Amino acid sequence: MPDKLWVGRSFSRAAAGYDRVAALQRQVGEGLLARLAEATFEPLSILDLGAGTGYCTERLAKRFPDAGLLALDISLGMLKAFDQRAGLQQKALRVCGDIETLPLRDNSADLVFSNLALQWCPNLSAVLREFKRVLRPGGMILFSTFGEATLCELREAWAEADNKHTHVNAFMSRVAIEEALTKAHFTDFSVESERSVVTYSSVDAILRELKYLGAHNVTLNRPRHLTGKGVFRKMMEAYAASMMPGTVEASFEIVYGQVRLAGPLDAGGH
Repeated sequence: MPDKLWVGRSFSRAAAGYDRVAALQRQVGEGLLARLAEATFEPLSILDLGAGTGYCTERLAKRFPDAGLLALDISLGMLKAFDQRAGLQQKALRVCGDIETLPLRDNSADLVFSNLALQWCPNLSAVLREFKRVLRPGGMILFSTFGEATLCELREAWAEADNKHTHVNAFMSRVAIEEALTKAHFTDFSVESERSVVTYSSVDAILRELKYLGAHNVTLNRPRHLTGKGVFRKMMEAYAASMMPGTVEASFEIVYGQVRLAGPLDAGGH
């Protein structure tokens, strides 16, 4: 399970250089934004939850220039990075807060948007209850998150080297996410997943990227001491043994979800 305090600190430390290495995060964000092309309503209020440095927030502001826009993130350092995007700090209200306990009133948003943030929340049921609470009738939820196959190669290699601690974050399956939506009493939703395989120059390059993204191991059962050279070498050997000679690849499973609430916005507009 993710350690939420460590998540916030980790991303704050990574904020300054995050955009230089967040190519996959931007790609997924664009895929999520593309799903808005099918929307038949114009939201007056938008929540970007887990907004990071504001990449998607900026695009939402351009797509819906007349909408009120609130960007929330657990990392204050990430929200401060908004200042690097010209004019965005005037277009979006920034709030440092937790998606599981939103500091927002009921029925306050027409669109809830969240790109690659839910995987850092230990309690998805709490998140979905909050989404439902703040969403107005007829509103839409769009989210993306990492699925269970993400970094499976790295997870399996670490498991061979050290079975006492978790070294890689674990992620929910698409089926588990669908079940959580059903238990939250959402009825009009769709969930789909796609897998992307990224090639790296070395296993070290994967670990460096995760560190620079602030997405390295933040589980509660992570080692609280330096990993020994022997354990690390065993992990590297196990990873190499799982690859074709001369290749280093890492899998990422992306889960996209779309939810609608019945209500007046379904007919288009307010």
